[in-house]
Amino acid sequence: MTDHTQTLSLLLRMIRSGQSVTRPDLGRRTGLGRTVITQRVDHAIRAGLVTEGEPAPSTGGRPSRVLRMASGRGLVLGAVFGASHLHAAVTDIDGTVLADRRLARDVESGPEACAATLFEVSEELLDGGLAERLWGVCVGVPGPVDFVRGTAVRPPIMPGWHGFPFRERLEAHYEVPAWVDNDANLMALGAWNRTRARAGDNILLVKASTGIGLGVISRGRLHRGARGAAGDLGHTIVAEESRHRCRCGKFGCLEAFAGGPALVRDARAAALAGRSPFLAERLERPSVPLDVTDVVDGCLADDPVSVELVTRAGELVGAQLATLVSVLNPSTVYLAGRLAQAGEVFRRPVAEVVARRSLPLAVDELVVAEVGLDRFEGVIGAAALAVDELLRPDMLGRWLPHGDPRGTRAPRGEFDDFAEPFHLDPPSP
Repeated sequence: MTDHTQTLSLLLRMIRSGQSVTRPDLGRRTGLGRTVITQRVDHAIRAGLVTEGEPAPSTGGRPSRVLRMASGRGLVLGAVFGASHLHAAVTDIDGTVLADRRLARDVESGPEACAATLFEVSEELLDGGLAERLWGVCVGVPGPVDFVRGTAVRPPIMPGWHGFPFRERLEAHYEVPAWVDNDANLMALGAWNRTRARAGDNILLVKASTGIGLGVISRGRLHRGARGAAGDLGHTIVAEESRHRCRCGKFGCLEAFAGGPALVRDARAAALAGRSPFLAERLERPSVPLDVTDVVDGCLADDPVSVELVTRAGELVGAQLATLVSVLNPSTVYLAGRLAQAGEVFRRPVAEVVARRSLPLAVDELVVAEVGLDRFEGVIGAAALAVDELLRPDMLGRWLPHGDPRGTRAPRGEFDDFAEPFHLDPPSP
């Protein structure tokens, strides 16, 4: 890897992050000389990666032009599998969503069936010659992922996925570099990507749906831990002596009390006991099983039992989050997933328990809120991760001499505890 590639990667990621958008600003932030900045930026422009826009606000002298990631050349495919659905989107390398599709797909059907569904959907999204501009793919799945190998590792709700070479399957089909990550990680990355100015660089995102996952952004970087297992909030223990067995095989996990199947279990019992006419009516539907969405719908319809169940789930999630808030001191906690769609019924108990149980300084300015991205945070994060990885020095050096990443594979290197997005601390005064 050459110094040229390393500095070019640095400047591209700074431009992409929005931290530095003019040549003089790039020089001030990096300490690189004007000649080096000019050479690298000109190279990026010739390669079709960066464009110059309108003049930046003048600080005296000739105004510099604003630098942006180019649109119209490369595309990335971002997709996220939930327990029962798939959301896929095609974006430009500047992050603009060009087309997306949502559809039902049970992740328990296995990796081959899920891959076939993704291939079919992406063929529609990339119709009209767009496939020839595809530069990278990133897919999120609802389970623990070995990011280096691109495989799920003993995922509790994904039978047949353990050790399946999903990244190799994606790269063989699309003939571009591909990455696989946990869905909550990508949702956190997407939320941070679009709300950084107000959310800060230290956020937690809780995905509360069929399972309960957590994505952690620390100082502007996605934190995966030593092997990629960081954030598995749903399998922290809330009741040591519990008889409720979690799908991971252990007893007393948070998911066994507050995850989707647990809420459905308790909702069914309440309906059969005559406590909730709303849930009883949903239970009687022919060939349509009771689902966590029905409990959320009950909250929106002011069904007391549904409100009780989701409130209790919020309290349990908040209790587990409180420890993390004290340990990590985030500026923002985002709530996502189906339970977050219950609005204040879920948000309020989470926020109240976190405030009550965390250190006062840790919650002094803490914001607990819904993401507010119309459930696009997952695909936005998947696309952002693909572009971030394409611009890393080792990856950039592989494909840039050939013009684009087609035909290139993602490197199989050492595990990086803190994965990109790129973050640069401000220089010392």
